[in-house]
Amino acid sequence: MKSSKQLIPIFTAVVMLIAAEARAAKVDMKDPRRALGREDDIRVDVQLFQDQISSSTPLNVTYQIQNLTTVPIAIADKVVSVSYDQDERTIMLSIGAEIPADTMPHVVVIPPGMKKTLTAGGVFNVAVANNRFAAAPQYVQVRVNVLRDLTAFRDLIARSSESAAPIPLPNALFDTWLDANDTILCNSIPVRWNGSGSKDKLPTAEQRMPAVGTW
Repeated sequence: MKSSKQLIPIFTAVVMLIAAEARAAKVDMKDPRRALGREDDIRVDVQLFQDQISSSTPLNVTYQIQNLTTVPIAIADKVVSVSYDQDERTIMLSIGAEIPADTMPHVVVIPPGMKKTLTAGGVFNVAVANNRFAAAPQYVQVRVNVLRDLTAFRDLIARSSESAAPIPLPNALFDTWLDANDTILCNSIPVRWNGSGSKDKLPTAEQRMPAVGTW
């Protein structure tokens, strides 16, 4: 039987794990800034932390991907871009690689029947005239790109998880990536434009913290 002194490190580790899980990122399904997207058997829930947007300020979201398929899927969670459709007055936050680069990006794999909660962010850096006639942004929309078929990428995923060095993505797999990619578009979230550039109501460090756990 283990002594009480031997159990202290184990107990401490369990407490720290529980505390970390309690602080893990999550999507508040009752938040009015939540958006939903679904493409067949993949569901994405997104929560935007700002309801007030200005130029050159961070745009941060927590998003949950639920894999309702019978095979694993993956997302290049570090690939994020921000664009602006002036006609639609919509800021587009795109997560995941729709078109691959020349190296294998970091990916998070989501097993069948499981879900994963992650965080992402970018900077909206578009000049908007500060007057009442300007077409200021009114919405934020999140687009999530996932790989539905990992068959051709299993070896690259395994190698990239074991090495900090960039892993080249063979040219032969470029079209395979495009074919395996699926884009889930969430509904638009209304926001208020702040032409003064005030940085009130930005997400806290805890809100931006990525989820913990394994897959």
